[in-house]
Amino acid sequence: MVGRTLAHYRILEKIGSGGMGDVYLAEDTKLDRRVALKVLPPEVASSGERRARFEREAKAVAALNHPNIVTVHSVEESDGVHFITMELVKGKSVAELLPKKGFSLDRFFEIAIPLADAVAAAHDRGIVHRDLKPSNLMWTDDHRVKVLDFGLAKIAGGAAGIASALPTEAKTGEGVVVGTVSYMSPEQAEGKTVDHRTDIFSLGIIFYELATGERPFRGDSTASVLSSILRDTPVPVAELKPELPSELSKIVRRCLVKDVEHRYQSAKDVRNELEELKRDLDSGSLVSPVPMRKSRQSRPL
Repeated sequence: MVGRTLAHYRILEKIGSGGMGDVYLAEDTKLDRRVALKVLPPEVASSGERRARFEREAKAVAALNHPNIVTVHSVEESDGVHFITMELVKGKSVAELLPKKGFSLDRFFEIAIPLADAVAAAHDRGIVHRDLKPSNLMWTDDHRVKVLDFGLAKIAGGAAGIASALPTEAKTGEGVVVGTVSYMSPEQAEGKTVDHRTDIFSLGIIFYELATGERPFRGDSTASVLSSILRDTPVPVAELKPELPSELSKIVRRCLVKDVEHRYQSAKDVRNELEELKRDLDSGSLVSPVPMRKSRQSRPL
């Protein structure tokens, strides 16, 4: 694809791969700007059903208008190639930036609160991401979290987005498991029908990892990780990292409740509790075992 021109987009280089397509840096020669261009693979484009599912990703994200969610510009076709054009997000993935022992508490909040807000915005539009993980989160050069890759998005009332051919996919007796195993909810791991609360479980896994540098559910194989998700209770984050407040452990633990009816019921509730905890720490009404540094959005990761 590099060097080709599709419509008025000149493809400059490949910059990544995601759910259902490779992503390229391209020059929009009409508007004189650079964009990210996600191309549907030929074997998928040849299937009307699979092509429709690919385009559902674009429609799902295009329906959202949020500073922490990647912006979709258009869905197009040229010379038989089907593609989506999106804003070019410059920065690094949170997975690349994550320290071995997790982020500091102030940095944790700078990522976790806008992430929960972005997920809440998607849920408000009936969109379930189903593949939230640090590698799908970008920390931009202008110091903002961006949620990427809605390739597995499920739209309430409609069919689920097609799963990308990831090695972490697995089949169960009840259905197909889609997503990345280490960040799945129990109901997702079992191939059951999922709703917005599956993303809340994934948020809990991400929060755990951001805070401690460790994943709450681990194993030597896909099967052992799935077993851990279904059966294990993780060590509280404040036990792994004593400088963290116990209140943060409570928030993470409630995200990770295996019974969906006892988990947080909305991402808005998660965001609100994180914001309240941060306010309490900032005001001094709640004292962290190790005081937070003053948060500065302009400071890079």
